[in-house]
Amino acid sequence: MNSKVEKMVRLIIEGEAAKAVKAALWDILSSDERKQTNESLVFISFANATGLIHDPFKHSNENQERPDIRTCIKGLDYYFELGEITDEGYAKRISELHKTKRESGGGLSQVDPLAKMLKQKCEKRYVTSGAPVDLLLYYWRQGPYEPVIQDYLRTNRNEIEKLLQNSQFDRIWIYNYGRKETLWHLERKLM
Repeated sequence: MNSKVEKMVRLIIEGEAAKAVKAALWDILSSDERKQTNESLVFISFANATGLIHDPFKHSNENQERPDIRTCIKGLDYYFELGEITDEGYAKRISELHKTKRESGGGLSQVDPLAKMLKQKCEKRYVTSGAPVDLLLYYWRQGPYEPVIQDYLRTNRNEIEKLLQNSQFDRIWIYNYGRKETLWHLERKLM
């Protein structure tokens, strides 16, 4: 993490700064640094919840051609590609609400954003220099309705397994950032 991103992540996680201080620091971050901050917050939360990484603060935010996060597991490089699961139409309506203070109607899809993100991420190729990479999809701004999500994952397991087998990911994780818990994960089958 760059120093500004790490400082912001530590302030948020350790809760040492007042809201006004956090907001002021957030405003001086570039959009790329804000993205890195959010990815680091999700990754650290996930790492703490799963116990996969000894020191989750020891990671780096990578460039566009590489997966989002590089860390070490058992002394070896390991990557995580992150993706937020959110209904983009819903997110746009919420953004408009904040700008205009006028509510607008519309539904919220639980399944479409998850299916889209799985397909989109599994079809992409990343530079890892041979290091393993996992896909970490997470809920942040849109909370998951777990019965619908679990039903989708169960019903479409074969299709998701095919996506995983044809991707470069070793595992797919679905994580609820708000509740700090893993909702589901799937490991690549050994051939």
